Amino acid sequence: MVLELSQQQLHLLHACLAESIRELREEAIHTDARALREELRRKLHRVQALQRQVEGLMQREQPSL
Repeated sequence: MVLELSQQQLHLLHACLAESIRELREEAIHTDARALREELRRKLHRVQALQRQVEGLMQREQPSL
């Protein structure tokens, strides 16, 4: 599936992902249950990978000067 996003939508998605990353990191740090902490870290890594993809799209969408 391919999504076409406007520059504004990309920036909003990037901001939402950044917030999710902060929240997941905080939750992973403060979770006592080892299994839950590992699951949170796996989710964190997936969201970080998605954010890197969005950053790549944002760079490609920027007009050249």
